[in-house]
Amino acid sequence: SVKVNAVLYFRIVDAERAVIQVEDFMTATNQLAQTTLRSVLGKHELDEMLAERDKLNSDIQEILDQRTDAWGIKVSDVEIKHVDL
Repeated sequence: SVKVNAVLYFRIVDAERAVIQVEDFMTATNQLAQTTLRSVLGKHELDEMLAERDKLNSDIQEILDQRTDAWGIKVSDVEIKHVDL
């Protein structure tokens, strides 16, 4: 089992969509970030996670930004902080 700690930076670019398109944008964004992190990192070995952290951060950020666009949210950065066994 691998334990990962990551930080997601985002901002609301369309407050109306953030309120109307999703019931609770904070919870939805948090859950989407967790599932995306699991999905992307689950495809890689531990040594890849450690060696390619910047690429993984970028890949996760792109996926999240595309998925949250309809909610009026812009994901500006994702940082994988710690990867532990």
